[in-house]
Order: sequence, then C-alpha cells, then structure tokens
Amino acid sequence: MVDATGPLWMPIADKASLTFPAFPLLPTEIRLRIWTQSLLPRVLELHSPQAHYADQYSIAADHHSVQRPPAFQSRSYNPAALSVNVEARTVALAVYTVALPLASEKHRDLALDGRRVLYVSPDRDTVVLLGYEPAMKVTRLVSWFREQIRAQTHELGVSGLVTGLCNIGVSAAQFTNNNGAQLLQIVGRNLFYDVDHFILVIGPGPGCGTEQAPPAWWDGGKCFLRELSQYERDDGQYGGFQAGIGRQFRGRDGWMVVGRNCMKIASIYFENGW
Repeated sequence: MVDATGPLWMPIADKASLTFPAFPLLPTEIRLRIWTQSLLPRVLELHSPQAHYADQYSIAADHHSVQRPPAFQSRSYNPAALSVNVEARTVALAVYTVALPLASEKHRDLALDGRRVLYVSPDRDTVVLLGYEPAMKVTRLVSWFREQIRAQTHELGVSGLVTGLCNIGVSAAQFTNNNGAQLLQIVGRNLFYDVDHFILVIGPGPGCGTEQAPPAWWDGGKCFLRELSQYERDDGQYGGFQAGIGRQFRGRDGWMVVGRNCMKIASIYFENGW
C-alpha cells in the first residue's frame, strides 16, 4: 500500500556530491586503474631550516651523514591515496617510490625527523629547491635520490630507465654572479646529466631568486610552476631577469642545455587546499 503522506518522487542525488558509495563494488582492475589515474604529477618544495647559529652543528653533522640526505624541510602534502585504504596505499607506493626524510619544523630540533617523510615519484614529480643552497648540499640531495633508485632497481633485479630525479627546479639565487652560466654548465654536466627537465625558478629575491621558504600563510596545499617564454610581456620579474643576469644563460637556439634538454624558466606559486 502506498503511503499517501510520503513523497511521490524519488529525490535526485546532488550532482555536486563528492562521494561514490558504489566504488567498493567495482571490479578490482577498475578500482586500481582509478587509483592510478588519481596520482597526478606534483610540484614539491624543499627549503632549508632557518637555524640559529648555535643550532648549526646538528645540521652540519647531518650533512656529513653518508646514508641520509641533507636536512630539508617541506610543507608539501603527501598524496592522499597513501592514507585512504590498503589498496590505494599499495598503488601509491608503487608510484611514489622514494621517501625523503624531512627535518623537523620545530625550533632547536633541526636534525632529520624520522617520523615525517615526503613521498616522491622521481619520474613524475618536480622537486623545487627554494632560495640559495650550497652546491654541496644540492649535490648530496641529488646523489641521495640517485642512490635510492639504484638500490631499488638492484633489489628488484631490473634496470630501469629512471636513474634519478627527472624534473628538478633550482632558484636563480644559485647563479646570481656573472659566472652563473659557466657554473651551471659544470654542475649540469656533472650532477644533472640524467635530468629530463631542469627549471631555473625566478622570484623577487636578489638576482631574481626565490624566497628562502614558502610564504607564512601557505598551509602546504598546492604548489605550481608557471613556465615563462621569451615572448612574455606582462611579467616584470621575467623582464628584469632577461635584461640582466639571465642573458648569460641564453644561446643562439634559446636557453642553454642542462641535462637532457634545454632548461626552462619559471615562477612559483602557492595555493592553500587540495
């Protein structure tokens, strides 16, 4: 018997709903494909701890550790798929194969914090180093990634095409003097030889370099790189870079080659939320 007091129609689900209750009922291969497709390339920022002079010993000691990377902090989020369920985490860990230990954000606790790591996909993600970083520290970081990948491929008994970070961005603050291009050529030949995309990131700092750390208001959400071309007209920072220190990085055919391709110039932006 029909309830005369009830509605005569079925309510239509909200089109803006972000839930999909039937997802667990999908065939396993479809669920795995969906998890995989959700793992998009990311831009990840790394910055150095801003240490008091008295705290520099702990950082220096960490720099000389053979088995650990140099101390970096990051507010970038880890992929959400790592925290959904076992199935999603398994798929994510097959992509984000390197777990970079991070230094604690707490004052006077600047050694690497084993409880927090940043999961990185060496062939998908772009790692951006903010501000000025000593060449030895950059070398240690890139070499550490290369060693992690080498150990993984050796353990699996395979020879992968990826041998290190494929995409890396470095602040223009690294190369602010008149010999910056010559230095980058040397570093590129010896350190970035297997990098697919090298990005020189410009900003409002000295020599068009970026700030030393992300803005204070940023909660670690989204991070973007906006590639700048030689025909850019509306970006004042890029215009200043091209007219000034950036001229040394340009050849007859465009920007100089670093790694496997011509380097790119980009600016970095931050946005809260997922």
